[in-house]
Amino acid sequence: MEQNNSKLCGIILTAGLSSRMGSFKPLLPIGRKSALEHVADTVREAGISRIIAVTGYQKEQLEPLLLLKQITAVYNDRFREGMFTSIQKGIEAAGEDAEGFFLFLVDCPLIPSAVVTELLREHYSRPDCFLVPCYQGKKGHPLYIPACYREEILSYHGEGGLKAITSKYEDKLIKLEVKQEAVVLDMDTEEGYREVLDFYEKQMQRPQSFDEEDPNRWRNLLGDRRLFLVRHGETQQHREKILLGQKDIPLSEKGMEQARLAGQELQKQQIHTEHIYASDLTRTVQTAEIIADILDSRIIKVPSLREMSLGEWDGCYISEIKEKYPEEFRKRGENLLTYKYGNNSENFYDLQYRVLKGFQTILESDEQEDIIIVAHAGVIKVIVSNLYHTELEKEIREKIPNGGITMV
Repeated sequence: MEQNNSKLCGIILTAGLSSRMGSFKPLLPIGRKSALEHVADTVREAGISRIIAVTGYQKEQLEPLLLLKQITAVYNDRFREGMFTSIQKGIEAAGEDAEGFFLFLVDCPLIPSAVVTELLREHYSRPDCFLVPCYQGKKGHPLYIPACYREEILSYHGEGGLKAITSKYEDKLIKLEVKQEAVVLDMDTEEGYREVLDFYEKQMQRPQSFDEEDPNRWRNLLGDRRLFLVRHGETQQHREKILLGQKDIPLSEKGMEQARLAGQELQKQQIHTEHIYASDLTRTVQTAEIIADILDSRIIKVPSLREMSLGEWDGCYISEIKEKYPEEFRKRGENLLTYKYGNNSENFYDLQYRVLKGFQTILESDEQEDIIIVAHAGVIKVIVSNLYHTELEKEIREKIPNGGITMV
């Protein structure tokens, strides 16, 4: 029996300042259409006829297009206070008769309607659940919100916005794994916009199914080249153990010696490359510099090879985190792949997506016989997991010594 989508509402958030981008995101061109047009067409193609666009910054520029696309425009006069105010405005405007809300961002303009269709199918089997599509474990867009949470969202004025509400109902948050990378493509920055344009052009040149994914893609990209993954040397020590992600800490004397030993070991392998790729954090750059001096190579810094961002926990003593955030730290230990604390942190799926984007660029552009990457334990584990098809959760629990070399 065909389901009735008439009481579901698509809410497109367009009110942001576009401050990190520098250009007005809703009207940025992607092919012959703007970002906003791409999103609106996706919503309609999925069979959702009730569409609201929440406007704010430069709303006058959007009004003619919204009128043309027959989309209801709702102005959020509090748009400078953050995205959650726009979410509240859109849900309020949808009315009490709406059964649920799909939240779309113009930042993510290339989501295919097939993803929305999958979410709809899941919604009708679990109508009281939040739904979010994931690509390789990383959460994407759009988020589906059941109407049963409407009043709680509209009345909430605390910290954390929507995440503060969804985190209360973890058992009601369904993560739906999809094969469409577009759900995580975000043009919040100029670099992100270039990635969106590149993705769009590739799809136009190769208009095959979004579901097609080669399980051996990384092996095929590597070909017969040798890959050497080197973990940085030991960092300068603190009075007790810290949680270390992207906090920039230099090598200790022992760490420098570990880097020298790694360079000498690589020298024995008769490496054929003119450069070494390294995360741009100090500990990896220092390790790479020592190795490069031994191998007479130059260093190429790759920011996407940084270790996981741990947000406000980064660089803090573990004992203090346990004392201050006992419940959150326990959850992290139980859910290493998915848990993250705060808006500026990453989990392992976020790390995996970021690292593999950079790794793909290296494999596609490098023409040397061998590839050397100096990085962090988490980064190396992600690459190894994808090359060998091992479970990421199992891989991240393996120990990699400082200065250790993994050869593929």
